[in-house]
Amino acid sequence: MDRRQLLAAMAATAGSSAGPVFAQPRGEQLLVVMWGAQWIEVCRPIGEEWMRATGDRIQWELHAGGAMAVVGRLRPLWPRIQQNLIAAWDPVFDAMMEAGWMEPVDPAEMPALREIPDIFFKKNAQGQRMTVPLSTAGAFWGYRTDLVSGTPIESIEQLLEPRFRGKLCVPVPVNLSGLLMVSLAIQRGGNERNIEPGWQFLTELARRGNIGRVVANNSEMISAMSAGDLSVAFWNTGGWQAVRNRFPCRLLTRLTDNKGFLFNEGFAVMRGDNPARIAAAKRFANHFATAPINTRYNMPLGSGPTNVNSQAAESIRDIFYTPEELPRFAYIPDYSFMASQVDAWTRRWEQEITPLIRRA
Repeated sequence: MDRRQLLAAMAATAGSSAGPVFAQPRGEQLLVVMWGAQWIEVCRPIGEEWMRATGDRIQWELHAGGAMAVVGRLRPLWPRIQQNLIAAWDPVFDAMMEAGWMEPVDPAEMPALREIPDIFFKKNAQGQRMTVPLSTAGAFWGYRTDLVSGTPIESIEQLLEPRFRGKLCVPVPVNLSGLLMVSLAIQRGGNERNIEPGWQFLTELARRGNIGRVVANNSEMISAMSAGDLSVAFWNTGGWQAVRNRFPCRLLTRLTDNKGFLFNEGFAVMRGDNPARIAAAKRFANHFATAPINTRYNMPLGSGPTNVNSQAAESIRDIFYTPEELPRFAYIPDYSFMASQVDAWTRRWEQEITPLIRRA
């Protein structure tokens, strides 16, 4: 697409609910923080097209390590920072909101936000939307259908059955922000703030010997679920996608007595003393949130789009929830609260659960 075609396409959508906003001055310099690997590969051509069409100048900066590292890096520099947009996910957004670094975002300025379900936004104490959700991913129970015979798994209560002795692959609480514990708690009527039912369920699984492997990262999960001695796991979509590329699997994303756990990735618009630059950052973020670009951004990443008019990749149809399914099957926990509990959960795991797993 050349500059003339892109300008024509943008002009055609400018009057729609999700079209870019051009009433503001153009030609601003923006520093945008993004993940490396496939993320930046997707983003660079989108940014180049935007620069040709608008005159803005986009400079990319890559996250060094996990996204949370940017918080520690910027904290001593605030408010003298150069970054205008930062790609992050829910726990990082919580930390940046607490620090007061983020600009509110409003559909009046960014019309594409009207096409994103309200549940995906992080909000401040005043109820203002503070994030631009671009992708939704999650963590789910699932199993290799070639290794589980007999009755299909329809409830995680079934994981207590003798046929799953030594067959479960699970993360320690520090991984996935403690979502394993939240899943187990919800199964017994609790949640992240009422976690004791989860410890009771976990103790039963460990005592019966059904936990076969405890993993710490994607590589360990993929290796464990590829070896053939484990059949059931709780893990994120990235790990599951790799396993599903090699083996038949079913993800339990629509359980009637539990939930799929979602987290969102997207942009934070950073505060600053240059209104024109903030406005330009919001226009660029709005462009990423429009249905065509949101589709294009997520399709190669294997993530779920957030714009309801976007298209999800065929490979994640079972992970992607429609707006009608979100309240029935999905759950977005309080990641900020969970972050404050992970150390205590880890200590309790080591004291109570690890000895049971070893003994079993």
